Amino acid sequence: MKKPVIIIIVILLLGGAAGNYLRFIEHTPDRPATFAVIPYQQDGYTGSEERFAEESYEVLKADTTTLRHYQDTLEHHYWLFIAYFASQKYGSQIHSPKHCLPGGGWKIIHLEPYPLKLANQPPRNINRLLIAEGERRQLMFYWFETRGGTIRNEFALKWDLVVNSLLLRPTDAAIVRLTIPLKPGEDFDRATSRAVAFFNIFQSDIDKALPF
Repeated sequence: MKKPVIIIIVILLLGGAAGNYLRFIEHTPDRPATFAVIPYQQDGYTGSEERFAEESYEVLKADTTTLRHYQDTLEHHYWLFIAYFASQKYGSQIHSPKHCLPGGGWKIIHLEPYPLKLANQPPRNINRLLIAEGERRQLMFYWFETRGGTIRNEFALKWDLVVNSLLLRPTDAAIVRLTIPLKPGEDFDRATSRAVAFFNIFQSDIDKALPF
């Protein structure tokens, strides 16, 4: 057998062995997500725990979730959803809103990167969306959190999974999503300011809830 062929076979065997090792060796997080640390009442916001239809959780396959409905003193509504996945390796990878929203009947009217600047925290590059279903319009912020930090792009999330696997770190991840229903004619940027104000109140608790 010629030497180049032998080299190729060896590379393929080593690559296959490494792939199987990374697939089946699981490094577990040191603790789970603890959403109980996120308050229901704080600085004029009052919230309650809600739930989606049970079939949504069967599709999602997250290890733990929270769906909070908050109201402020002016009766604006805020829907906070966080899903935590202890591992992304075995059929429980995060579903992107870009794929789930059209399946739920929502159209993505506008999507752009948004620099979320919060007090006493470095900026986070996240997603800002305007979505619509019939006459209903909503503002949505979402992003992913992993051992590598804040991630906006779904392809970057896949790459982060590869990197964490190679570094033998846990491959846990979370999606953080805030949705604000817009009243007819309500200004999109003003609703964005309300979303930023909401995260200024709650983001430190969200960070504490996640084990990164």
